[in-house]
Amino acid sequence: METILTTTASKLTIFHSISSTKLNSFSRKFSVGFSGNKNRKKVTTLKQGSFSYLPLGVQASASQAAASSTEAEPTKVGTVPSEMKAWLYGEYGGVDVLKFDEKVTVPQVKEDQVLIKVVAAALNPVDGKRRQGKFKATDSPLPTVPGYDVAGVVVKVGTQVKEFKEGDEVYGDINEKALEGPKQFGSLAEYTAVEERLLAPKPKNLDFVQAAGLPLAIETAYEGLERTGFSAGKSILVLNGSGGVGSLVIQVCYYYLEFFFS
Repeated sequence: METILTTTASKLTIFHSISSTKLNSFSRKFSVGFSGNKNRKKVTTLKQGSFSYLPLGVQASASQAAASSTEAEPTKVGTVPSEMKAWLYGEYGGVDVLKFDEKVTVPQVKEDQVLIKVVAAALNPVDGKRRQGKFKATDSPLPTVPGYDVAGVVVKVGTQVKEFKEGDEVYGDINEKALEGPKQFGSLAEYTAVEERLLAPKPKNLDFVQAAGLPLAIETAYEGLERTGFSAGKSILVLNGSGGVGSLVIQVCYYYLEFFFS
């Protein structure tokens, strides 16, 4: 299992389309496929160094895909074991409380959930704050397996699941609310159980590592634009545009809106 880091904020809500503009709706189910703004005018971008962005929803060329892909072959569906490897902590504190355990019980799947064989996961600042006990009054019981963002393969489905089947490649943020009762078993494990409504099919033009780095960061980026009342035709200054959230703000603006500055 590969783990990547991404910088995000910790407060999440369910999103709607930005302001009152006629944009494609975007929700916590990350079906990223931005069609682009056909009326987009010249975009001014101030780049730092050689940092560049691969626009979401745009198929990478064969050479780009070969250069950027770091994933292994997709996991094949097989027998699900009773135990798994995972990172967990049984008390709040610094990074030293985080332990690697090879005999963690695989979470049971509820009727509306799927069990994911984790291929890639992402850590966010909220994971560190949670481990430190910043919101322990509303946290799930210890011990805790951290991790909100995930990308992987469905290996088991609940009786009420309709959208996914075994073998489907999916991604998403496993917690509907970041600070109120986040799951005890997160994504830093071989398996994690997630409600069907919180997942989306992994885009074909993203590998598992790229997909795992999106959910919480792109939620934050989109909510930020929504809360400011931003809409097409306006200008925006993106500070720290090379960060996890900032780079996604730029890409959302680039595909939906007419002007942005970074």
